[in-house]
Amino acid sequence: MEKVLIIFRKGPYGHINSLEGVRIAQGLLVLDVENDAVFIDDGVFNLIKDQNPDGIGHHSVMGALEAMHRYDIPIFAIESSLKQRGIKPEDLDPKLEVKVITIDDFSELLVQADATIAL
Repeated sequence: MEKVLIIFRKGPYGHINSLEGVRIAQGLLVLDVENDAVFIDDGVFNLIKDQNPDGIGHHSVMGALEAMHRYDIPIFAIESSLKQRGIKPEDLDPKLEVKVITIDDFSELLVQADATIAL
C-alpha cells in the first residue's frame, strides 16, 4: 500500500489550502492510499481549539479537520512550529488528538512516505 504525507504549511483562513488538503486526504482514502497529515509553520494555526472566524467572513476549518480525524488519518504538529508561534499543546483542539512531534520525527515520516503533497 502506498503512503502519502500531506503537509499543511499555511494558516486556516484567507485561501483554500487547508480545506483542499483535507479533501485530498479523504480522496486518497477512497483510493485505498494511507496518508498522514503534518502541520508545520503557520499550518499549526489550523489546529487551535475554539476558532470562530465569523468576524472575518469565513467558515471554520475545524469541521473538515474533525472529519479527517474520524477517518483515522493521523494528525501531527511540529513542536518547533508551535513554540515559534507561542502555541502550547493544550491550545490544540483535543478532538483532533494531535500528536506533537519533533523535526527529526517529521524527517522519518518523510522517509517512510512514497509521496508528499505540500499545501
